[in-house]
Amino acid sequence: MQVVSLVTQGKGEKFRLGNVIGNTAAFLRRNAIFSIAVGTIFFALPLALINLSTRYWPTLAFQLGAVGSGPWSTSVNLGFSLASGLIGTAPNLLGQAVLSQAAVGDTNGNRSSVARCVQTALRHIFPVVGIGYAVYLAFFLARSGSAAVELSNSPQAGGLVFLFLMIPCVVWGVGISVAVPVSVREGLGTAASMSRSQALTKGYRWWIFGLVSVVVIGLLLALRLATAFGLAFVSLESLSLLAMVLLTFQGAMASAIVWTVLSIVLATTYAELRRVKEGPGADELAEIFS
Repeated sequence: MQVVSLVTQGKGEKFRLGNVIGNTAAFLRRNAIFSIAVGTIFFALPLALINLSTRYWPTLAFQLGAVGSGPWSTSVNLGFSLASGLIGTAPNLLGQAVLSQAAVGDTNGNRSSVARCVQTALRHIFPVVGIGYAVYLAFFLARSGSAAVELSNSPQAGGLVFLFLMIPCVVWGVGISVAVPVSVREGLGTAASMSRSQALTKGYRWWIFGLVSVVVIGLLLALRLATAFGLAFVSLESLSLLAMVLLTFQGAMASAIVWTVLSIVLATTYAELRRVKEGPGADELAEIFS
């Protein structure tokens, strides 16, 4: 049973990016080992396995007769890309659900145990996966549509179609950006969680878009610079086997760091949006009666 209607609307409250950033930093500081473990298990390892599997795509595609750049070859490669994305996204979404439960609880002063976070995430795994797959498919179709136009017409036409399809996807994606924390904390289904996220983010989507952009771009640049700086002082011939393995999986690890931090940012954004729109204590009250 939802008790959102019983919560007093927050009057005069403002959405503060400082609160989101501060709560994210505080959570990472207090739960560093937990965050690293979740990032490794649910993000880094699945992404690394997917990256390894892509090495066998050309061989398998050749065995299926997908040679050249014809329709069959394009369809096979798109199918491989879609399948690997859907398979790899599932554990990533579970990791986001675990971090959402932990981060929102921590923001509200209620630190949850690791076991409870995992149990809560598993209990809501189907709505969460539904949300993630909806987002993934929307962006996949936009990217595939522009690629198809580029192959059949010209790169310029493909670029225009990409913008035409991607901009609505980004706008929609920002609107449902807190749907996973909504599902985990409020127990709503896929469609209801996305609708609830649209309502919560209304009026603050530019702020959320800017925050997410800065986090993702900033982390990616920092990780790339750190990797390049480290390699500048090391000869590849002198690297140990472990170091070579780590370099092989650096893409997966970099993505894992980005997704771990982004999941926490979105969870603390959800908590801030509820504070602004429904007043302090809204999340705890709804959880008690849910």
